[in-house]
This record gives sequence, C-alpha cells and structure tokens, in this order.
Amino acid sequence: MFNRFKSALINAVSGNELGLQYHNDSENEIASDYVNSNVEIEAKPYSRPCFLGLTNEETQVSADHKVRPIIVPRDLSRLPWCAGYAECINAGKSTWNEDQAAATRGDLFLSDRDISLPYIIFSMFDGHAGYQVALTSRLHLHRLILERLQAIPGHMLLNDNGDNFIRGRDLVIGAIEMAYRQMDQLVEHQAQNGGGGCTALTVLFLNGILYAAGAGDSRTVLVHGDDQRALTTDHTPDSESNRVRALGSLKDGELLKGYFTPLEFRKRPLEKELGSMVLYREPYMTGWTYKVLTHPDLKLPLVSGHGKRSRVMGTIGVTRGFGDHGLKAASTGVSIKPFLSSQPEIQCLRLDEYKLTERDCVIIATDGLWDVVSNKDAGTILRKTLAPDTPSLEYRLTMGAQELVQAARGRLIGRIWRGKPEKVDENDDEYLPMASVDDISVMVVPIYPYLCEHRQWLKTMQQEKMYLLKNVPE
Repeated sequence: MFNRFKSALINAVSGNELGLQYHNDSENEIASDYVNSNVEIEAKPYSRPCFLGLTNEETQVSADHKVRPIIVPRDLSRLPWCAGYAECINAGKSTWNEDQAAATRGDLFLSDRDISLPYIIFSMFDGHAGYQVALTSRLHLHRLILERLQAIPGHMLLNDNGDNFIRGRDLVIGAIEMAYRQMDQLVEHQAQNGGGGCTALTVLFLNGILYAAGAGDSRTVLVHGDDQRALTTDHTPDSESNRVRALGSLKDGELLKGYFTPLEFRKRPLEKELGSMVLYREPYMTGWTYKVLTHPDLKLPLVSGHGKRSRVMGTIGVTRGFGDHGLKAASTGVSIKPFLSSQPEIQCLRLDEYKLTERDCVIIATDGLWDVVSNKDAGTILRKTLAPDTPSLEYRLTMGAQELVQAARGRLIGRIWRGKPEKVDENDDEYLPMASVDDISVMVVPIYPYLCEHRQWLKTMQQEKMYLLKNVPE
C-alpha cells in the first residue's frame, strides 16, 4: 500500500538518523511488566503503534505531509476481534503524527476466587506540543489500569448487584480514575522539559461491561443499530468554563497572579466603558447580572473564545488529559497546569442489556475526525460500510476506519485540503467544506464478539462449579 509513495523519499535519511525505534513486541506482550509510580519513566524514541507493523521506510512514508497517506495495519489479526484501524498525519502542524493508540488483552487473576477474568483494553492518545507524553501513555497507561484492577478483591469485582452500596463497576471506575492520575504524575518530568501533553481515551471490556473513559477532546461514539451517541465528553475551555473559572477565583485569584480575571463578561469589556453597567457572571453562576465596570475587570479573561477556539489563558484548547506540567501563559509566566485535570469522565454499559449484532461498534477517534465529521455522519458512514455481507467482517471494519479517515482528510485541491460537497452536483472548489489538517486516528471496535466471549466464560465457570460440587468428597 506504500509503493506509490516511496519514490518521494528516495533521498530521505535513515530511520536511525531520525532517532526512530521499532519494536517487534506488541503492547500485549509487555502488559505484565507493571510500572512503579515512584520511578521516573524513561523517554523513548519515536515509534508508531506496534500493531501497525511498519518498517523504518514505511514510517517515514506515513509522515509525508503533502500526500497524507492513510495507513492501516498489515496484519488485521493483531488487534482484538480484528478491530478496524486507520490513521493519517497532519498537513504540516508537526513533524510526526502525534496521535498514538494501543490495544491489549489478557486475563486478570482473582486470587481470592482462584479464577482468571478476561479483559480487553483499547486506548487512544492525541499529543500536542510534542509526541513524548502520548508515546509514554501508549506504553504505560494500560499497565497502570491493570495494576489498579489487580488490587480489587475478586469477590467485590464480580459483584455488580444493584442492591449493594458499592458495586464492582464502581471499583473499576475508581481504578481507571486512579490510573489516569498516576499516568499524569509519571509524565511530569517529561512534560516539564518540553514534552507537551496529550488527551486520552480508554475503552475497557471487563466482566460483561464496557467502560468508556475520556479526558480531553478526543471522543468515543457508540454506533448501535440506527442510532449513535457519544460515550465520552469533549473537555474544552468552553465546556468546562465554570470549573476552570471557579479555580481561578480561589483565594482571591492567587493562581492568576494578577494577570487574568475569572469573571465572564457578555462581551470583552473596553477601557472606554469604565464606569458603565455591563453584563457579567461569577464562576458559580449560570445566569447573568450587571455590575459597574472597573479597572480590574479589564484584565485578560481566564477563559476566552468559544467552542474549538476557546482557550485557557489564551494558550491551550483542552482542559483534561496528561502532561503540560511546564506550560506557562504567554508573556505572563503564569502556570496553566493548576487549571487542567487528568480526571476522566467514565460511562459504563452492561452489554447483555443491549440487543447486539456484529455490526454494532464503538468508534474511538482523535479530534482530527470529530472536528469535521459529526457523530451522525460517522454512524452513517460506518453503517454503510458494514452493511454488505462481503468481504469478511474483519476487512469491512478496517474499511470503515479508512472511510472515516478519508471523510475527515478529504482531498488536496491546490494547497488546501477540502472535504466532500454537501450537494453531489457541486463542482465549485470555492464552496467545498474545509477538511481536517490535524492528525487523524480512528479505531472501529466491534462489541458483539466480546459479549459472545463473556457468555462463554460464564458458561465455563458454571460448568467448572458444577463439576467441583459433584466431586466434593462426602
């Protein structure tokens, strides 16, 4: 799939000169090597997800900003259930694709029950201001989650009775939340030394439940039947304005160092308006009120802009994720990290409550997709791709991921990447919608295979229990 792009890189430097490193090991093979949170994580040379199986030359070709080739795994079986995956690099925002992804499966041993509980984890990370934090998170977050899950007593983990005050799912959610916090602490040294940060998505299948965790503006979407809905929340300065501004108001704005105001004004106040009545609200307010405009109100807004253009201290457009420990507001030196959070928001679905088919999936993708493709459009594209009975489902899943990336990337017209026209007969390039110029990474994970595996596991456990009862000495 790379042959048509290789001629552009005949004179490229070798992978060793670029500091690239390639691993034959999959993330699954190193999953048992747990991380000590008190040990500093060693920075690793740049690499792409192991399941892609890229050679040095192919990794260089994948980073061609002019062609932006869509890359898929060579061996589809390296992902659980042959889940679909596709990616393409940005149009020149950064040298390398700063998105990262991982998938691992194994068995969680419950010592107090003397049984092993199968698990599957998919993760996606969108790096910014460098690739290092996203790469480190790809290599280590799943291990931290497993370490936390392993600490849960088996009898508590398996108990999901709604009558109990603390259910198994509550402990799993707590384990994921603690692992996210620990991951943020582990990358602190890297982030302080220019390693940037990343958003994070995790989809965990455990004990018949799907857990979808998200921190940042990447997104997981469930496509079930004719419907689709987001399982994670986009965390932007706009969507988390109240939380961020409330932090800024603590101790008389001590964190703001006198440069910013936590107040929100209906419109940016001007010096000529001093002494007049203006609409504003405090961080704890949902409504609006009036005040007399004074000089302190002319300070820079802690949260500015709206939607994808919103920023904290005019600097960063995401409010949750890992890293950014050394990030300072421009021209002020004020630390932004106190206003950022590593805490994920988590939804869980008990899968036996859904009438699932092999075409029901979750889409796990970075904002390179979601900036230009809506949840509804993504669901439509995926259903159309998976609808035929041929080729086999494993290829259709990969085709689905490719189609989603293609829809977001569009095509290069002149010097601008454009998407498909809303009207089929629209030929004027001027009216074509803008396509994504960001890194785009998409996973399409089928849900039904896990439910089948879980039901078989329950059946096996029941059979073993009955066998033991029959063979107990009298």
